[in-house]
Amino acid sequence: MKNLAVVLLLFTLFTPHGAASESGDVIFARAFADDAYGYYHAKVLQRVLELTPEFGIANAVPHPQPMPQARQIIKLKSGEADVMWSATSDIREQQLLPVRFPLLQGLAGYRVLVINAYKQAQFPQSLGKEAIQGFVGVQGKDWPDLAVLQHNGFKVEAAQWSLWFHTMFTAVEKGMVDYFPRNVIEVTNDLERHKTKRIKLEDNFILRYPSYEYFFVSPHKPDLVNRIQIGLLRMLDNGELKTMFEKHENHRKAMKLATDPNRKVFDLANPELSYHFDDPLWVSNPSYMRAELEKVIQYNAQTASKK
Repeated sequence: MKNLAVVLLLFTLFTPHGAASESGDVIFARAFADDAYGYYHAKVLQRVLELTPEFGIANAVPHPQPMPQARQIIKLKSGEADVMWSATSDIREQQLLPVRFPLLQGLAGYRVLVINAYKQAQFPQSLGKEAIQGFVGVQGKDWPDLAVLQHNGFKVEAAQWSLWFHTMFTAVEKGMVDYFPRNVIEVTNDLERHKTKRIKLEDNFILRYPSYEYFFVSPHKPDLVNRIQIGLLRMLDNGELKTMFEKHENHRKAMKLATDPNRKVFDLANPELSYHFDDPLWVSNPSYMRAELEKVIQYNAQTASKK
């Protein structure tokens, strides 16, 4: 804790424009106006702002217009929004400013399949990866996961539905595609939102690859990256982040899905990401990600002191 205090003092002394540079509302972009999946992210962001008052008083406020990820990136690059959350990739980290902390503990890379409710028989547990590669999946055109699946030899449609999230489930229901990979956290809300459709969670498989969901910050707000990093570190230390994560039933269900011994796991490479974390499960082992955050904060403080 003594080292952390020194780091934070350095950061406070050498942050450009002073600690009040991030005062005012922080506008976040999101996919849906009623996004229960994004509720956790918004709550974390708000609490981060509350725990970093030295940067000024600020509140997390949603952008008035829900939008797909490609549009969110445009809004952040133009400065019309400040923050979004998304699975990361090397390209996305060049477009925007990443806060390299896996908000979902790496569970974004655990993918289960949403299939037609009457087609479970086509997915017996005896299937190998090659058989699933022969089926046709669907992903958003602007999602990093599309390139991951295609790189690993999976047939994946994208263009027709890249801007129309809800129609991907309709495509599964009507047999236009065979499956829709969803991460283990978001799939519960997906099925609830589309409960009138003839779709279900496939019983036997998980596709797993390194994938981390981050906060991304507008290039116009570089100091906000540091603020969010410090706030996340404080939430780790006081236990609030763990409590907030485990409070959500979908997160608890996700952990059960990800560790289900009856599911066959197919490990895939992620060509879109040039690094990985050794242990992103910060709920069970907070010390690893805490150390990673401290490294970044210290680097930021040292960089700021040279300006």
